[in-house]
Amino acid sequence: MRDGDFRVRGKEISRVEGLSDAVFGFAITLLVAITACGDSKAPAPAATPASVAAAQPAAPPGSAECPATGLWAACSLRYRLDRAGLAVSIDSGAKPQEKELTGTPLLLKVGRASRLELHIYPDSAARMADAKKLDRSQLISDAQTPTIKRERTLIESVNVIGLLTSIDDHLRERVADNILAGPPQPTSAQALPAQPIKAKSR
Repeated sequence: MRDGDFRVRGKEISRVEGLSDAVFGFAITLLVAITACGDSKAPAPAATPASVAAAQPAAPPGSAECPATGLWAACSLRYRLDRAGLAVSIDSGAKPQEKELTGTPLLLKVGRASRLELHIYPDSAARMADAKKLDRSQLISDAQTPTIKRERTLIESVNVIGLLTSIDDHLRERVADNILAGPPQPTSAQALPAQPIKAKSR
């Protein structure tokens, strides 16, 4: 139907026009649905205590959280390796390979692919006694080069045993040097016992 020279679409709709209207309406509906789904984001997983502890930087030795006693502690080991730029983080999902050792374990990731298993003891005597359980034929020093067997590097310092899994000779040397340098020593103020204050005689 036409009014003058113009065709009034609302009065007479062809099949092609009807089909194009339906396709257009479906496309708009689909676009709205896709946009709505794209805006919805899954809630971030809640941080676990282990992941929070792994992300926190180690307290510096000599602070209240990490006193310098002349013995290694988990905080002083992490701090020393962090300061050396070795990019260490706690490997909260790992378990010690040396299950017979009785020291307190600390498992670290070093860089992208290396792993450092540390066992911390109350003193050097306890460390030396426990070290007798190690099968040293399967271990190498930091001065040796790993073979095809990928032997772990044994690092012993004061009250800690370290077992480093890495084929990177430069990284092995840096880790060993920083641990073999020894733990932070107490300052003179910490080492000296407090002197009693004498009352002045009148």
